[in-house]
Amino acid sequence: MIRAYSELYVDDAMQTLAETFDYVRGGRQADMLLRNFVASGAAEQFGRGNPRYLNMPSQVLFEEITGKRPPRKRAQFEKSPEYWCGFVLAYYQWFTGLRFEQIGRRLPPSRILEMYHPLHEAGLDKFVDVANGIVFHKETNLARYRKNANLSQSELARLCGVSLRSIQLYEQRRLDINMAPAIKLLQISRVLSCEMEDLLEKNH
Repeated sequence: MIRAYSELYVDDAMQTLAETFDYVRGGRQADMLLRNFVASGAAEQFGRGNPRYLNMPSQVLFEEITGKRPPRKRAQFEKSPEYWCGFVLAYYQWFTGLRFEQIGRRLPPSRILEMYHPLHEAGLDKFVDVANGIVFHKETNLARYRKNANLSQSELARLCGVSLRSIQLYEQRRLDINMAPAIKLLQISRVLSCEMEDLLEKNH
């Protein structure tokens, strides 16, 4: 796969976008920032690897994107979820070569923020795997076996004794089924007439 620009610049890009997203709080503000990022034309330049944008101070980039001075950042002892959102978003755009606009249609920042607790301590490769499943609509093995069995999510949950919410989160890749307790995998696999290993995501 051809990357969006030279790997030499990706660390700078990730830090710049992370610090820029750190000025906003919550999914609504983060989604608006990405929309403004795209509308301003800065996302196009950033995505092409224009060094002026990749190395631009975050407060300058925020002002160019929004037309407003950035708010004062709150003192914090660790990186915020919004910081992480910008960090992984920059990496994913570089890794896939997709435009930010394309990514945002399927995987807006608000959804990335929902992944923070499952994924923020995982490696970037793990985020790419999950994001690809969403962006490219790759179906999970669990969803495929469930549909082959002609079961709805709620029907599967009732028959196997696993909560509906867990089934939904596994199929959305917001929970990693590879890390699911063996008893859950066993309960699901018995209902779907498959092996526990069949439910795992082999590319993870």
